[in-house]
Amino acid sequence: MMEILVYPVSAVLQFWHWLLADVLGAPVSGAWIASIILLVITVRGAIAPFTWKTYKVGRTSYMMRPHMKAIADRYGSSTALEDIEAEREAIKKLRSEHGYNPLAGCVPAMIQLPFFFGLYRLLYWLAVPGVGDSHRIGLLTPAQIESFRSTTLFDVPLPAYVSMTPEQFASLGTTVDAVRGLAIPMLVAAICFTSINLLLSQIRNRTTLEWENAFTRGSYRFLYLMIPFIALSLTTAGMLGLVPIALLLYWVVNNFWTASQTVLLWTLLVKRFPSEEIHRNHVREAREAYVEKKRKKRERKRTWRRKKVGALVRPATILAVRRDIRAEKTALAQAKREEKRTKKAIEKERSKVQREAKLNSRQEESQA
Repeated sequence: MMEILVYPVSAVLQFWHWLLADVLGAPVSGAWIASIILLVITVRGAIAPFTWKTYKVGRTSYMMRPHMKAIADRYGSSTALEDIEAEREAIKKLRSEHGYNPLAGCVPAMIQLPFFFGLYRLLYWLAVPGVGDSHRIGLLTPAQIESFRSTTLFDVPLPAYVSMTPEQFASLGTTVDAVRGLAIPMLVAAICFTSINLLLSQIRNRTTLEWENAFTRGSYRFLYLMIPFIALSLTTAGMLGLVPIALLLYWVVNNFWTASQTVLLWTLLVKRFPSEEIHRNHVREAREAYVEKKRKKRERKRTWRRKKVGALVRPATILAVRRDIRAEKTALAQAKREEKRTKKAIEKERSKVQREAKLNSRQEESQA
């Protein structure tokens, strides 16, 4: 499967090397280095429209959110067929006005993944002797593969990596100090660009975060925790794993592109689809409601702790305090369960009404 993905990407790399080395007369090593950079730019540029589509879908969803809430507040608790149909029509009209398709955000990501896999796999196979096909890699000939592997960047061979054995360093005609002197700065640059991109994405997401959605909030917090983990993983892979200079070059260029693209697309998105007061108010109110809910929860816990500490001073009240706290917790849990049951009952009734309406419509059509 990976071989199929490598073919189109290898064709692009082959084209750029042919243009630079054979047509423009650039040095072979310099042509391969430039070809890697141009390959990343070409592939990322080709899928940039799909990335823009994903950004646009997310922004459109944000723009629709206050209107969707208004529709839900108006019709969401009603089980009347007229209100259910009115809600469906209102949502359909709203999506049509905003040009929103919920599946449009998934398709671009599915299209991009094969390009990423093909690009990474091609450079990995090229840079590591003995990995992948020993005769051809994609459309590249054995001579081109050998030429690529003999290329150096600042006198360090592209196949070299930090964790090689002394014998491997000697076979490539380099030293561990030379490889580390190039690999570590490139690794630091890749980690910096990756971290910056993740932070920019988090800042962008915060301005449009769906605060009333627990899963969205959890994902937002989780991504912050992932930033140091990703940095540590890249460091470990670069220093202890099989990550040659060619792949480090890819990491640097690719992550720089991603960070720059995030800034550019975010700026264009905000200018093309500017938020209005209704959108900002909706996010602010949802955030304030969430913060207030957390404050009340913390306050309840502090109150329970104070009661427990006070009971220690008066041991005779310990059992009564425990009963009171347990009763409060039971009441809160019961209220949550009742709220869920009410929602489920409404959803069930609405589904029943819609099924009956469809059944009646089919019977009328069959009788006609």
